[in-house]
Amino acid sequence: MRLQSIEQFIAVVDAGSIRGAARQLNMSQPALTRALQQLEEELGVQLMDRSGRGVTPTAAGSAFLSRARVADAELRKAAEEAKKTVGDGTRLLALGVSPVGASLLLPELAITLRRLHPKTRIRLLETTPSALLSLVRDEVMDLAVTQRTRIHLDAGLDYRPLAEIQIYRPLAEIQMRMAVRPGHPLLSQRGKKAGCSLTDIVGASWLYMTAHDSSDDIVSRSFIASGLPVPLPAVHCGSYFVALDLMAATDMVGVLPPAQLRSCMRSGQLVELVLARPLIPIQLGLYTRSGSPPTAPAKSAAAAIVAISKRLALTGELRSTVPLVV
Repeated sequence: MRLQSIEQFIAVVDAGSIRGAARQLNMSQPALTRALQQLEEELGVQLMDRSGRGVTPTAAGSAFLSRARVADAELRKAAEEAKKTVGDGTRLLALGVSPVGASLLLPELAITLRRLHPKTRIRLLETTPSALLSLVRDEVMDLAVTQRTRIHLDAGLDYRPLAEIQIYRPLAEIQMRMAVRPGHPLLSQRGKKAGCSLTDIVGASWLYMTAHDSSDDIVSRSFIASGLPVPLPAVHCGSYFVALDLMAATDMVGVLPPAQLRSCMRSGQLVELVLARPLIPIQLGLYTRSGSPPTAPAKSAAAAIVAISKRLALTGELRSTVPLVV
């Protein structure tokens, strides 16, 4: 099997047609068709269903595609590692972060990596935990910092909870807190010392950080665990930085990590809506590709995540001006 054949197969799947892939690859359609046929003969299976509207992968093609993407990504990394020995040393580090991970680790993580690897270009993607899994598995991301989801862990992924990296339980299990703007109606209506019950706030205007009722949705899971109906979201928002502005300017209710909520309370932006019964905790950790040797910047990223987690657990401070030692 030629490596070029793998690239050609991926290009056809992504383009949805042989014509479009041939244009991208700068080769003729007949030549690309022959290359695909040769690949299918070598594997002994049909990889593509061809029709007048284009091509789609068969079941065998879909199975081959997931591994082909990984192989292609690994080869690109290998080429990059080889080129750096004779080039200017520039690399690319792709980091995926969930909203919780971003709120706790950035910008300190990026600053530390820039100091340690000034010639490394850093790509940051903030999205939901479940969306990050396929990106790490397919080597689009070098690693992801996110909470553990209820999705079954793929054989191609490794997940290391921070509890196994550093025995600091506050970062291994994060107890999310309810946040509202100062003067929110729920604060005056629910002045109980014991805090609000989930029943009191099921009808509130909710801001969801993840897809409603998904495996990542801590709000829905907490209400279901209490035998209550799941509140309907008013807004879906995948970024804490946008969510903070929305909660501060409206009557929407959202959830935040304790460290970020404390920071918002000190600035007067938000206050905590105390709950009588806490939400289900979030377990935070690292996703990496199983069996894939990390690059030097990826190793540094993992070490910096541990260092930031340690400081957060010991001091509760969301940001620090002292340079990290990793």
